[in-house]
Amino acid sequence: MSRKMKSLIILLFALSLTGLSACGGSGLPDDEREQIMNKVEKLETAEYKLLHFQMDYSGYLSEVDRIVSESYMQAMSDRIIFGYNEKEYRASDMIKMSTEEYEKRKEYMQGLVKSLGVDKEKTTIRISEPYLSKEGGEAFVYAAESTDLKGKPLTRANRKYSLEKTDGTWTITGVEQDKVTIGSDETQTDAKAKQDALKYQTHEGVKINYRDKVLEFKGWE
Repeated sequence: MSRKMKSLIILLFALSLTGLSACGGSGLPDDEREQIMNKVEKLETAEYKLLHFQMDYSGYLSEVDRIVSESYMQAMSDRIIFGYNEKEYRASDMIKMSTEEYEKRKEYMQGLVKSLGVDKEKTTIRISEPYLSKEGGEAFVYAAESTDLKGKPLTRANRKYSLEKTDGTWTITGVEQDKVTIGSDETQTDAKAKQDALKYQTHEGVKINYRDKVLEFKGWE
């Protein structure tokens, strides 16, 4: 296996990691509901930009400051962000990385995905209304991500965010994800079966209610 292909496999792995009542938002004041939604949208955007070399790690940390808990950051510090020359770079490595080194790695990875024809991907992310726990001190938000390449499905992912309220402020404490990759040679039936099997499509047995607003990203631009 070539170095380029190994690097791509590591990159795709990293992208799979960069993590109530039946009525979303029930029992939450409007200002708290918007606070929760804004934080999840901001984290989703920062995660996407970090993993697609549109934001360096210091910029990412600035974006997620006071959005996620310390335990969340500690849990994510060991995740793989990208691979370069058969070496895996984790979040903890990027904290120590110089600007010059980052730009060198960025140029390499952008060249790699372009040479393999996967630089034109398009991603849309839908985010649900918050679902309040029965106890009221925890909330959950769901995100559904669709990535297409040349008009065809490439990956689908569902995420479940957990948030806790402390002193009137909601903080993201964890994220769970289920993701599938859809091959170009797969039939529509097979692709649909994979998507239907994804976790986090319902909350307490009821289908997730997503907002009309959609986040849109254009790959490696």
